Amino acid sequence: MRRRSRPRPSASRSAHGGGISAEAAGIVLLVDDVTRVEDAVRIGQRTVAIARQSILAGLLFSGAAMVVAALGFIPPTVGALLQEGIDVAVILNALRAAADPRGASGSPGS
Repeated sequence: MRRRSRPRPSASRSAHGGGISAEAAGIVLLVDDVTRVEDAVRIGQRTVAIARQSILAGLLFSGAAMVVAALGFIPPTVGALLQEGIDVAVILNALRAAADPRGASGSPGS
């Protein structure tokens, strides 16, 4: 039985220019501070968690709205507007991934 290859994390420091290593790396540090790798991993994990939460919420709310509409409790136009509201709410929730959870300005050294 053939074993799957495991992903190998890689990082490149390219504060003073990129090059081939920056193209091949999974993470590119734009400052010469290796401790920022922890920040990058934390940001990635938080982003994936928020994306999963948004997908699940969108599917559940849309499914519930479709059941209510299929049973005839709401007319199609109201159902369409309800779906648009669900879409906007899920998008706004997903935008939380762009915010810094610590409230920092996002600049290096802050």
